[in-house]
Amino acid sequence: AARPAAEAFRAGLIDVFGGSGDTCPLLCLLGADDLLELWGKGGVCRQDVARWRAVARVSRVVERQAEWLWQVLEEDYNDELRGKVLQFSTGSSSMGREGLQAFVVEPADGSDERLPTAMTCGNMLQLPRYSCRAVLSERLRQAAEDCCSFQMA
Repeated sequence: AARPAAEAFRAGLIDVFGGSGDTCPLLCLLGADDLLELWGKGGVCRQDVARWRAVARVSRVVERQAEWLWQVLEEDYNDELRGKVLQFSTGSSSMGREGLQAFVVEPADGSDERLPTAMTCGNMLQLPRYSCRAVLSERLRQAAEDCCSFQMA
C-alpha cells in the first residue's frame, strides 16, 4: 500500500519540480529526514515545551509574563496552536531534528490591548506587560492564528 502512494508522490514532485524518468532533483538533494522536516507534521508537542523553555533567555522585565507563556503553551494550547506560536516567533512551525537553539522573550510596548510582536530572524517574542495569564493567552492566540493564516503564495 505504501509503494503506490510513494510512486504517486514521486511522480507529483517530478511533475512540479521537473526531472526525468524517476529522477527528481529535489529528491536527489534531500534525504528522508529533510523531506519530513519540510512536509511533515507541524506543531509542537507538550513535551517539547520544556526543550523550548530550556533554550529561552527571558528579560527580567517580563519574567511574570514569560512564566504565563510557558504555562499557556503547556496547559492550554494543543500541538497545532503551539506550532503556530513557534512559527509566529521563529518562522518555523516545528522544533526540527536539532531542536530550537535559542529563543528570546523581551518586553514590548503596551499592555492588555496590545498584541505580542516577534522578530523571526532572532527567534524573539516580544510580550507586552499583560495583567493576567488569560489576557496573554488570548492575545498570543490571536497573533499566532492571524500570522499563520497569512501566507505568501
